[in-house]
Amino acid sequence: MKGTFRQRRLIHGSVLLALVGLLILLCHLLDEALRPTAVYTGLLLLLVLLGLTLFNARKKLPFLPLLKVSTWTQWHLFTGFFSVALFLLHTGLRVPNGLLESVLAALFTVVALSGFVGLFLSRWLPSRLTRSGEPLTYERLPAHRRALIEEAETVVRRAESETGSSAIGDFYLATLAPYLQGSPGLAILLGNPQRYERAMLARTDEFGRYLSERERPHLELLRECIRRKGLLDYQGAAQGALKGWLFIHIPCTYGLLVLAVVHGWVALNYGGRL
Repeated sequence: MKGTFRQRRLIHGSVLLALVGLLILLCHLLDEALRPTAVYTGLLLLLVLLGLTLFNARKKLPFLPLLKVSTWTQWHLFTGFFSVALFLLHTGLRVPNGLLESVLAALFTVVALSGFVGLFLSRWLPSRLTRSGEPLTYERLPAHRRALIEEAETVVRRAESETGSSAIGDFYLATLAPYLQGSPGLAILLGNPQRYERAMLARTDEFGRYLSERERPHLELLRECIRRKGLLDYQGAAQGALKGWLFIHIPCTYGLLVLAVVHGWVALNYGGRL
């Protein structure tokens, strides 16, 4: 399987390099023939952007017999890399001239960078999510967090009732409650994802040294809540990242497409001719 994937990636990369080389050659020939190269590359780039936008439409219509989504995904990645090379050839690496070109260049940069980030996240996070425990539905994570807090509070009340001591309750309010109610956010994806959980477990163990034998079983239940909170935090951050980058990529793509059409109309009417 891995060998097949590497071979396919090598083939796709070779084809991409060949197409980029051919494109550079064609641009050189157009320049030699004194043709408006920027107009041709601009129109081709607009068609490529339209094709890339079709990928999002294909995902929303999975019932149509238009090839598998995985095939469209590979095509989208391949075309996305090609569009970056085409954009660089179209602009000639020059500084944008005017407001419209500046906004277009900024939008294309955001779309390209967010696409690369999305590609990295989609390759890196799924395997780590699998290792972090049973995958949970993203929309249900807030409910899981509330249930976990309620369970921890029940443990605290039971500990006070059965032991007659408020030590665990005081520790919960001062230390555990902020941890269970808060979230490290995307920071948990950087470095060791268990560092927050382990830090809280260490503080809990230190506190447990001063408890009686009757209180320690209740503290062990709270330790289990801490472990589960760590899993919820990681799954929430990972799934949020996998979904969140699209909220940048897709709107900017549509904005880029609209402005590209406007830019093309302006270029054809006030710039070069075919």
